[in-house]
Amino acid sequence: MKKMLIVLMSVFLLIMGAQSVFAAKVNWRLVTHAMPGTEQQRIAEVFAETVKALSGGEFVITVYPAGVLFPVFDTFDNLQNGLVNAGMVYSAYWPGKDPLFNFTTQPGSPLSTYAEGAYLVEKLEPWFEKVYAKHRLTYLGHVMVSPLYEQLMSVVPIDSIDKLKGLRIRASGIGGQYYRALGATTVSLSAPDIYTALQTRSIEAAEWTFWDENMRMGFHEVATHVLDPALQNGTCEYFPLVVNTRSWNALSQRNKDIVIAARDRARYLSAMVYNHEIIAREKWKALPRITFTTWSDEDMAKARAVGHKVIFDEAQKSEQGKEFLEIYRNTLWELGYKEDAKALGYKN
Repeated sequence: MKKMLIVLMSVFLLIMGAQSVFAAKVNWRLVTHAMPGTEQQRIAEVFAETVKALSGGEFVITVYPAGVLFPVFDTFDNLQNGLVNAGMVYSAYWPGKDPLFNFTTQPGSPLSTYAEGAYLVEKLEPWFEKVYAKHRLTYLGHVMVSPLYEQLMSVVPIDSIDKLKGLRIRASGIGGQYYRALGATTVSLSAPDIYTALQTRSIEAAEWTFWDENMRMGFHEVATHVLDPALQNGTCEYFPLVVNTRSWNALSQRNKDIVIAARDRARYLSAMVYNHEIIAREKWKALPRITFTTWSDEDMAKARAVGHKVIFDEAQKSEQGKEFLEIYRNTLWELGYKEDAKALGYKN
């Protein structure tokens, strides 16, 4: 009898285990470029929780932070081949796949608030759809827009534009072209490598992300100076929602609608990141070992002009680049940044 009970219990547990595995009719894997425990990663996890709740547990998305499944810079290929179904990874990492991804960021941009950045990203959504579609990927719009200017952290003072000359700076995308145009040498590094590179002074400066995440990653322990604001990108798309096209097409219309609803909830949460960033910036300012620097108006104007030229010249390389430029400068004009729009070739 005892043996029979053990056998029955074992069968019961196997059945229950099988039910838990197969309860979800759709299982996706999603990767981000965010570090564990950050506000950005939490937003991606809330997105997945919303999908599960709205689908009654039939659609489950497992979210992986930066580098857990594979290096962040391998995400593009692994989305294409279906190793993962979805990603929220900064598309400024992909100019090697397509130079049009350079336009994820806009060095010299005068846009400095979440609302302005979101407005531009909405205007660019059809453009990004076409870029991703060329690579057999489906773009579902932004999940997160950067809430304010990023910082530039350094281990040497950069109190004027001339101090950039000869420095080794960690930068990505067209931001790298911008710093090279200002006389620096740029280095491509993933997030986990930045701390050591600053600590050992194999680089003198780095841009990564926002105040809160940079502090969580400990960069305040190795950096001694912060340039605020830095102009490598303005406010721009930070988390695009990109999915493997085969995975997307395989979803029912109900599940597609659920993904969009979850995306929109995540957008609301991403707007609230602004508050976290303001608080985190004050924490940085309170650190006695960190020196804050803001360039003179003259240097800021020079830096913006260089950024605009980098964007304009890059845009001339293709018809889709010119299409981006038209959207970008028209949006700047609409938002009242008329001199910046003119510098980018706007004509009324």
